[in-house]
Amino acid sequence: MKKALLYLLFPAATLLFNSCGGNSQRGFAIVIDPQSLQEAKAEVEAYAQSIEQCQGLKVYTLVDEWGVPDSLRARLHALYNNKVAPIVGAVFIGDIPVPMVRDAQHMTSAFKMDQKMDRRDSSVPSDRFYDDFDLQFQPLGQDTAEWSHLFYYSLSAEGAQRLEPDIFTGRIRPTDVGGTSRYEKLRAYLKKATDFKRKPQEFQSMLVFNGNGSLSESNVAHIDEFRGLMEHLPHFSQLPESFSYMEYTEEPYIEHKLMNELMRPDLGVAMLHHHGDFDTQYLSNYPKPRTLAEAIEYIRYQAREYRRTYIRRGSTPQEAMKRIRQMGVPADWVKDAGETERERQDSILVEQTNITLDDFGPDALHPNVRVSIFDACYNGAFQNDDCIANEYIFQPGGALVGLGGSVNVLQDKWPDRFLGLLAEGMMVGYLAQHTTYLEWHVIGDPTFAFAPHKGSADINTMMGTWNRDQWLSILNTEASVDDQAMAIFKNAANPKLSDSQLMDVLRESPYAMLRLEAFAALKLRGGDAFVEAMQIASQDNYELLQRFAVNEMQTNGDPRIVPSMARLLVKNNASARVRFNATMSMQFLPEEEVKAAVEKELEVVKSNTIDYDTFREKLMKEVEKNCGTWDEDIDELLNDSLQGKKALRQANFMRIYTPAYKIPAVCQYVSTCQNDTLQHDLLEALGWHGTAYTSEDIASLCHALMADEAETPAVRAEAQKTLKRIRPLE
Repeated sequence: MKKALLYLLFPAATLLFNSCGGNSQRGFAIVIDPQSLQEAKAEVEAYAQSIEQCQGLKVYTLVDEWGVPDSLRARLHALYNNKVAPIVGAVFIGDIPVPMVRDAQHMTSAFKMDQKMDRRDSSVPSDRFYDDFDLQFQPLGQDTAEWSHLFYYSLSAEGAQRLEPDIFTGRIRPTDVGGTSRYEKLRAYLKKATDFKRKPQEFQSMLVFNGNGSLSESNVAHIDEFRGLMEHLPHFSQLPESFSYMEYTEEPYIEHKLMNELMRPDLGVAMLHHHGDFDTQYLSNYPKPRTLAEAIEYIRYQAREYRRTYIRRGSTPQEAMKRIRQMGVPADWVKDAGETERERQDSILVEQTNITLDDFGPDALHPNVRVSIFDACYNGAFQNDDCIANEYIFQPGGALVGLGGSVNVLQDKWPDRFLGLLAEGMMVGYLAQHTTYLEWHVIGDPTFAFAPHKGSADINTMMGTWNRDQWLSILNTEASVDDQAMAIFKNAANPKLSDSQLMDVLRESPYAMLRLEAFAALKLRGGDAFVEAMQIASQDNYELLQRFAVNEMQTNGDPRIVPSMARLLVKNNASARVRFNATMSMQFLPEEEVKAAVEKELEVVKSNTIDYDTFREKLMKEVEKNCGTWDEDIDELLNDSLQGKKALRQANFMRIYTPAYKIPAVCQYVSTCQNDTLQHDLLEALGWHGTAYTSEDIASLCHALMADEAETPAVRAEAQKTLKRIRPLE
């Protein structure tokens, strides 16, 4: 039935015209709605011709007549399977339907919203629906009224449960906000995208901005990021003004300074670390006080903010003031709270600490940075009428591409992975395809590419045509660090690249980018080699790799990693982010084993620790406080002390908060659970623990449930999904 449906919808995507790229080995699809094509036909044709003439891709232009995602996906899949010039990517221009994916939060970096909430908020807008053909979906219907461009889908158990996009994609979705028509914006954008292809510039300058709260404001994390960028971009060491760095603390209000830097006409890439929303880049907060008078004003402002928060959450003004006085703030300090003028002044202060949609305009912020990487939540929420990433590219400046998330994103990710390949002239779509999450998107032209740096390999041909053995052949050669990193990535599941070879890279490579890639490959493979890899990586001199190791120790939980975790807890100079994550990881490790390991490590540092007894006492209190945090809650569920909504709520928590040593007991409970809904939800939760050292118990449970015809179809399907998630290479 599903195949028949796809066949019937297939004609909805009409092949309008091909440009003259008959000799191209690979193709590219432009998907556009009829009205946008009519309004910008000349610009679309010029854009298509520039892709063919400048980038060697045969262009197929598809007109979406009906606006149904299934038909477009079928057409793209057919073009991907073409014997002649199969597509490597696609761009969605104009009013192309947005898939809203459900039951797939394990493929996001951080999104964990309860799907019982409004489906518009609890679904993930994602073009993985269009570009990863191994995934399968069940349609759940179309949204209504002004949200009719949203189509809801559930990830099916029949398809893959991890992301490996077959093609890259991008979104060019202008709307009528801001007093300029979507078609005027579209024509202007396509013109500047085409102009850049005709006269490309090299990637020779980069901005890194660090906002309030980014990576626990760890200096070590940000210092090491610079080390990594020099591995990605070694030629930058010889270029004047190639790197610019900006911290939110440099000025009381950093907004204008950052805006000015973003408008530099020569700026190639901006890495923007901060918090965000679809309409805001949260750069800083109220300036930190330097004098007594500033400290008093700071307390007054924070007290007013608390008052506003309490009232927003339901307190009366009188109740809010009482709570503020209980904090020790004199009543006289907040006597003007709530007054119109004071509220207006505070609002102005907030505006000075952030960039919002209101800050953009031809006479205001019009970014020239070619590629912006928004390491922030929701800045790429293209499903809305407007978002930060859209404003960047649709302004009259030179900005062409944004990489951002349609929902919230994780801080502990690898934001600069393969970044050096952009300097080799790689199309930005390939970057997103190989650093993918369900929510991660190219906003703008995915075929955008800088002019290759002198001496670069033909990276786009390599990306589009090489098989994994060809990639493997360049390891340990004079190929660039990122070329070799991509070779490891492409061969992560290839037995020709052995565990021992990956361990050698992890132990011995002078390049952090290669050590990171080897660690990621070993994580995918699991087993004893990965347990050893976590121990090695936890002592690495590159902060991001060390941080990744700590995070994986938390979810793996193997007793053999406890001494390495204890060493980090005792270590005097662990970075702020590593220290924070190590402390949080104690929640998932058995208390007695952690205590014993910490005691052993404390003895090592006893002779070189001032006020040792106080240090030891504080650390042991942390161990006692954190270890076993979730045991009681899980035990209550397993002995049936929780019922109804409380039990289901606990199952939802257990997606994240289940220590590996508790998994065998949870599996035993699930195998005999008589509540179908709870059984289903616990199975889904277990699917989040594929790297746990006890994950074999989950696999055995899934096999048993899948074979048991007495189980409900929903439970058997969830068991199938969970098994695929925890055994991705099988």
